[in-house]
Amino acid sequence: VTGKPVTNPVVSKKSGGVFEKSAIEEYVFQHNQDPLNGEQLSEDDLIEIQTSRIVPARTSTSDSIPSLMQVFQNEYDALALESFELKKQLLEVRKELSSKLYYHDAAVKVAARLMNERDEARAAIKRLSNGTGDETDAMETGK
Repeated sequence: VTGKPVTNPVVSKKSGGVFEKSAIEEYVFQHNQDPLNGEQLSEDDLIEIQTSRIVPARTSTSDSIPSLMQVFQNEYDALALESFELKKQLLEVRKELSSKLYYHDAAVKVAARLMNERDEARAAIKRLSNGTGDETDAMETGK
């Protein structure tokens, strides 16, 4: 009815046409009919459409070269800013990953050192137990 993009859409039960809610309500208030087919229409015959975000269409002023250049410049600026933010996040993630890998490597080295010390301690205990067992056997047989 208005020729502008719809922000709050409703559909007519009579014609199935999609309209801006405020514009069709005003039209129905004035004419009591559907603008597409002329049938009797009331506000009860309008059904609200649940939509996600509606992207408005470009206006006709975007057809000139200077306005297209401005659109391209805005898009480039937005992409450059997004690229900068992504690079900054990538640097932070790399630093965090490097730190985590360093700590992990250190933890693995500590665990390996402790396992070696444990194995050496077990071997020493086994040697001592075997050595003391031999000494006690020799002492008993020497009596």
